[in-house]
Amino acid sequence: MNAEREKARGSRQLGLSAMLMVMAASVGPGVAQADPQDLIIPCADFQYSYAAKPGEVITPTDIETNKDAYWEYTGSGGNLACAGAGPYTCAGLTVTVPTPDVIHSPAAADGKTTITGTAAGLGEQDQFSLKTTDAVDTTKSCKGTYLFHVTANGGGWGDPHLTTVDGVHYDFQSAGEFTALRDDKLEIQTRQTAVPTATIPITNPYTGIRHCVAVYTAVAARVGSSRVTLQPNPNVEESRRGMELRVDGKLVVLSDKGITLNAHSGASGAAVGGIDGHIRKGANGVIEIVDARGTQLVVTPQYWNGPNVWYLNVNVYQTSAIQGTLGRIPDGSWIPALPDGTSMGPKPESIDQRYQDLYEKFADAWRVTDTTSLFDYAPGTNTATFTLDEWPRNSPPSCDLPGQISVQSATEAVAQNACAAVEDPVRKADCVFDVMVTGNEGFGKSYEAIQAFRPLGTGTWYSPAPPAPRPTPPTTTNGGAEAGGGMAELVKKWWWLILLLILILLFLLFRKK
Repeated sequence: MNAEREKARGSRQLGLSAMLMVMAASVGPGVAQADPQDLIIPCADFQYSYAAKPGEVITPTDIETNKDAYWEYTGSGGNLACAGAGPYTCAGLTVTVPTPDVIHSPAAADGKTTITGTAAGLGEQDQFSLKTTDAVDTTKSCKGTYLFHVTANGGGWGDPHLTTVDGVHYDFQSAGEFTALRDDKLEIQTRQTAVPTATIPITNPYTGIRHCVAVYTAVAARVGSSRVTLQPNPNVEESRRGMELRVDGKLVVLSDKGITLNAHSGASGAAVGGIDGHIRKGANGVIEIVDARGTQLVVTPQYWNGPNVWYLNVNVYQTSAIQGTLGRIPDGSWIPALPDGTSMGPKPESIDQRYQDLYEKFADAWRVTDTTSLFDYAPGTNTATFTLDEWPRNSPPSCDLPGQISVQSATEAVAQNACAAVEDPVRKADCVFDVMVTGNEGFGKSYEAIQAFRPLGTGTWYSPAPPAPRPTPPTTTNGGAEAGGGMAELVKKWWWLILLLILILLFLLFRKK
């Protein structure tokens, strides 16, 4: 690797080759992940994202500069244009770069850019850019953007047991469509469907409210300029075959190669260059949506034969989004803030007031509307079609629903057996609750699928794969030579077909003889 890196430092072309080698060692189709010491900067527009936990000391110290270029920093906060050795404070981080003479001196040290700092000093999405101009040909320039964001994990599973991005665990059982998380580049919406049960569930320990349950049955996401939905087919028999995946409203098939979400412009759909993210398959039926910053939305679908529905576990990793039902809980509040940032205040003493706060004021504030919805709808339906405003009922006498068969409960022994392989104590307790209330032992398998998933994690450079290189035009100017170059390319591309034709001709000639 050292020898390769020494070669890569020699020119931008070799630097780009090294980068492509790193891209090849990706964690999935179209997704590149590189250790800091392997990150070679090419002369091309690119973006790398570095996720850090709050308060975490981050030391990505081995970003290598290109010795054929000099660098200039621009970005949000700190010194907006810093060149030379530094150190400089950019976006809450201490940045030290080699001076131009060091970069261009063959006898110089390794010419590395070092970045150190603490995540506590960063904003949600602080970033800075490296700009380079070729030392010989100043008409050639490019830039790389380094995005440092303070991230957290969150999610909802089973009869929606939610864990906010700051780690608070509570139940949210409303029926309808809600914004789970959002920021300027990512929004996640969930559809929650009421589940009629023959028994009334036990009281939730965090909220103190005793209520009926729901499950996630669909999810939608805005990923950059792309919109992705995972929903059941409205036809029950068709839905048994699997959930339907759509990108910008178009039904797509997710192959093992995955799907790249290309950035585009608004309603016109015109490509603008760059990548919004990727969709890819995981083990155990997991579907993973990764945005350009490395935020992972992980969905675990499971079919439930009793009521004939698909239900989902929804987990989010490395996100800097803080608004929504999974959002950050402000100081002095018992549940996440409202969309305008208003705190819900401390937990009320009255259970009735808690119910009104959580299932009326809070739930209605985060319900999506026909204008804000990211879901795809069949003709004649909209978000109101999936809304059951009275759910969950306050201190319900029953959890029945007219026209639906209530699912039967299971014993604790059955539930413990179904959830025996779940290791995390919080999720295991949730799993046992779900199986006991619904009688569906399949919850155990869906929790195991969550457990088996391995997220990218913080402290790693992440980048979406670059777009395919543009074709190189012919270098010759006269028509004959250019045609010859074209013929060479044709032979290179279709050699097998040309060889087959030659063999057929030879066969026919020998046959005539």
